[in-house]
Amino acid sequence: MRSIPKPLAALVFLLFWGIAITLWSCTHLLPTPESRGFIADIGIVFASVGFAAPFLLSMKQLLASAILGVIGIVFFALFGFLDATVLVYLLRLLIPFLALLTPVYKLLTFRVFA
Repeated sequence: MRSIPKPLAALVFLLFWGIAITLWSCTHLLPTPESRGFIADIGIVFASVGFAAPFLLSMKQLLASAILGVIGIVFFALFGFLDATVLVYLLRLLIPFLALLTPVYKLLTFRVFA
């Protein structure tokens, strides 16, 4: 199991947070509330994956978290444009919560994205 090099984890953290902040800053430019919410939700996914990156133990886990991020974006699109508001808000709470638990999993050496 190859561990993640610290410079790569820092790069992913900074790059993904930069993307998230840029998305959040540009949401007011979109014409409809649905599209503004979707872009903000994509920012949540990028910020969460970026936050979790330095705490992951292997490249396999980093790839799995990126794949789950793409799945999260697809779910945000699906639920947002189908007006499933409860599920959108559930994702808005669940995705950052799982990212915030990543340091705890590292301390306990409990593998989530394995």
